[in-house]
Order: sequence, then C-alpha cells, then structure tokens
Amino acid sequence: MKLNLNRFYVQNFDLIRTIIAISIGFVLSLVCILFISDNPVAVIGTYITKPFDGIRRIGTMIEYMIPIICTGVGMCFMLSVSQFNLIGEGVVFFSASFITYVATQLTPNLPPVIFPLFLIFVGALVGGTIASVPALLQLKWKTNIVVSTIMLNYVLLYGGIYVLYYWMRDPKPTYVGSYAIPSSAKLTYLIPKTQVHTGIFVAVAVLIFAYWFLFSTKKGYEMRLIGRNEHFARYSGVNIFGTVLLAQVMGGAMAGIGGTLEQLGRFNRFIWLNPTGYGFDGMMLALIAGGNPLIVPIAAFFLAYIRIGADIVGQITDVPMEFVQVIQAIIIMLVAAQSFLAGSKQRAIVTLSTKDMKEEAN
Repeated sequence: MKLNLNRFYVQNFDLIRTIIAISIGFVLSLVCILFISDNPVAVIGTYITKPFDGIRRIGTMIEYMIPIICTGVGMCFMLSVSQFNLIGEGVVFFSASFITYVATQLTPNLPPVIFPLFLIFVGALVGGTIASVPALLQLKWKTNIVVSTIMLNYVLLYGGIYVLYYWMRDPKPTYVGSYAIPSSAKLTYLIPKTQVHTGIFVAVAVLIFAYWFLFSTKKGYEMRLIGRNEHFARYSGVNIFGTVLLAQVMGGAMAGIGGTLEQLGRFNRFIWLNPTGYGFDGMMLALIAGGNPLIVPIAAFFLAYIRIGADIVGQITDVPMEFVQVIQAIIIMLVAAQSFLAGSKQRAIVTLSTKDMKEEAN
C-alpha cells in the first residue's frame, strides 16, 4: 500500500505540489484575516462561502477563468522551452483592440458563428505575430527577453489605445469607447444572469490542443527537451531556433485568443484604457502548473475563487482586497521554489528504487 502511494506521489508530483502550494496560500489568507479583522469568524465565513453564493457569483468566476486559461496555456508553451516571455499582457490588450476594429469595419458582416470564429483566428494571428518579435530578437541577437517583452507591452498598450482613439472611437457615447461590435460577431451567453459565454468551449479546445501538442507530438517533445536540456537537444539534432520560435508564436497566439474571447464575450464595445492583468495572470498560472496545460484550469479556478472571495470581503467587511496579492505572491514563491517538497519526492523515489532492486535480487 505504501509503495503504491509512493508511486502515485512520484507520478503526480507536479499536480500534488501545486495543490499543496495553493492550499498553503489559502490557509495563510485565513490566518491574515484573523489578525486584521475585528470579526474574523464572520469574514472567514464570507471569504469561504460567498463566491458560491448564487449563480451570478459562480458565473463571475467562470467568466474570469476563460481568458486566463488561454493565456496560461499559451505561457506553458513558452515555459516548455525555458523562455520567461511576458508578452501575454500586451497581446491580450492589443488583440482585443485590433479585432474590435476589424469587427466594426468589416462590411458586409459575416454570418453568426462564422464571424466570431473569423475574429478568433485574427486574434490568434495577431498574437502569434507579436510574440515572434521578442522571440526573434532573443534568438538572433541575444536580447534579454524579459526586458524586451516588458517594454513591448507598453508599446502594445498605447498602440491599442491609439487604435481606439483614432481609428474606431464612437463620438456619440459620453465615455471613450469604440463603435458597437455587430451582434453577429458576439459570443452567445450560456447561463442566464451571467456573462458566461460560448468562448468557454474555445478555451477548452485550446487546452486540449495544447496538451496533445506538447505531450503527443514530436515537435512538442522537442520543445520539452529544449526546456530540460538545450545542449542535449542541440546535440540530438533538434532545430533550436525554429522550435523555440514556434513555441513562442503558439503561446502568443493563444494569448491573442484569450483577449479576443474576453472582448467578444463580455463587451459590446472596446473600452479598455488600462492593462487587464490577464497576461501576467496567465504566466502565474503556467508557473503554478509547472508548464502542464492540464493543471492550468485547476490553478485558474483557485485564483478566481481567491480573487472573487477577496473582492466580496473587501466590499462588505473591514478586510482590504489587497491582501489577496500577498497570498498570490506566497503561492508563486512556493511553486517557483525548486526545492519545495523536492526532498519528499526524492525519498519516495529512493523507496521505490530500493524495492525494485530487492525484487531483482530475489
């Protein structure tokens, strides 16, 4: 029985490690509440239960999960080749701006279903093209990809705002916003009283495709091989330049899909004037998931749960919403720490190896 548990632990170490890290963060958030609230019992009860209090709040969690699943899965591609690419934030913003411009300018409009699918393709194309820029800079001229993507995020942010102000701003509303997106381009709502939309099926398709590609194709294996040992991959004949570039382009494309789904699913006009945070959330999810797309939805759910709970607590109790940022930082540090639970995994491996050696000796 113990050996079976050890084998299960080793085989599912990344998932178990992620769940433990998130659980520790959640427990620490409860401890924080005990120290900063005058009525901690009531606040903890609100924090734990209120995110599930009604279909609207459950829907809000699902709505938040849709774009960050796409960006998180996209970042898994970049992490698979050991590239800490932060371009997702700018891609989400600019792709949403650009597809809105295409949707409002395309005449005549395409039929329903075909129109949003076309825009999703455009968003993916825009995201992949943008992500190729810092990738090529890093591959050809050894530019620091973290610095270049952070700087490029500002370019994309203000580029998206420029498109809004000078290409598609509707002068009629009293607020800054684009012309209305045609109804045939919008994604359909699935659950009454919420904005949960059909983009969730696209996010699931992106997730399945990413897992299949990374773990069932030769090119996906090459990406993961580069991430583990680039020198060995090069010695084995892997095209480092092309494979790394492909991984980052695919990651950018998925971030572009995330921005497109968010825009077509929840907004009638493009009204964003500030970064959404979805790109950085996606990178956080990819780190928590250890680059495994299948773990991204689990991490996304916990992040949505913590965020919505913190928002509710901040509105109706004496605990500020900002404490959730501390919890996120703790979770990231635990997951990013390579030695976290590494000793327990090593002991389980030694136990299994010792058992196998004894069986061979007998």
